[in-house]
Amino acid sequence: MTGILTIGGRRYGTAEAIVVHLRCPDVTVDLIRSWARRGRIQRFNRPGRGRGTTWYLLDEVTAAEAATDASGRGRKRANAPAPAPALFGLAA
Repeated sequence: MTGILTIGGRRYGTAEAIVVHLRCPDVTVDLIRSWARRGRIQRFNRPGRGRGTTWYLLDEVTAAEAATDASGRGRKRANAPAPAPALFGLAA
């Protein structure tokens, strides 16, 4: 079972579902799992077949991404806004 679900007004998702939901090229499954390993975001494991399913709070993932994006450290971010297209030859 994968996807985004709401429990008590808070949204949770698997790493894969959050990547699809955010549509941000900088957020990857490995990055979400790394943030959880380092304690930047919480993870919740639901027992099941195999290792179960791990869920992450969507709010925490977006906050961690915003903090990472705002810091000047690390590699350059790929999610810089693209320039607006010119309409009818006029500059935006």
